[in-house]
Amino acid sequence: MEGKKKGLFLLIGMIGGVFAVLAGMYFFYVNFIGTKDELIEYWYTFENLLTEHTFWLFASIAILPAFILPVAPLLTLAGVWGKVHGVWMAFGYTSLAVVVNLTWTYWLASGPGHSLIKKLLSRTKFGLPEPDRESELEWALILRLVPGVPFIFTNYALGLIRMPFSRYFLVSTPILIVTSGGYVLTVAGMLGEQWGAFFLGLSVTVVMLLVGRIVFRKYGRNKQV
Repeated sequence: MEGKKKGLFLLIGMIGGVFAVLAGMYFFYVNFIGTKDELIEYWYTFENLLTEHTFWLFASIAILPAFILPVAPLLTLAGVWGKVHGVWMAFGYTSLAVVVNLTWTYWLASGPGHSLIKKLLSRTKFGLPEPDRESELEWALILRLVPGVPFIFTNYALGLIRMPFSRYFLVSTPILIVTSGGYVLTVAGMLGEQWGAFFLGLSVTVVMLLVGRIVFRKYGRNKQV
């Protein structure tokens, strides 16, 4: 059990290291290559492109988070799009995009990603964790529900340990649809003054935060022991 825990924490550390590298690239760019204002200008150009072109907006939600890009700004743009084209249309397209993302990134991590990480770890005393069925489900719930854990991080982590796809899909799909959809409903409802959608989305977001705390208290603390 101890070996499994160390392997999982090492896996989490490796994926977290990717975030650190990207942060380093950002600071290197704004200090030595360009400026923060240039990046903001690029973002506004990108924002206009996405909000004016439906396909590219939701394709970006399905694809770009795989490169460790934050999904919150994209979901916000989906809410902006929903103000014009319909709150529930934005919810539906966002849900589809998220499902596409969680599917293809799982197979990327469980296939080429698994082989690469396993080869790298073979040079150390660690290996990829192989949790049992119960532990696997607990980790999936913790990573999916605890606030602050990027969903792409969880896609890759669960793919790398090769959680069976059917269980991964059944756990991940409803949680991601509810959380991302709730956020989009909140933004679109607020901008479009559709207060029913706004309060529904806000309520869903608050409930998911509370559920995340409950799950962490039940499972997360046991994992830390």
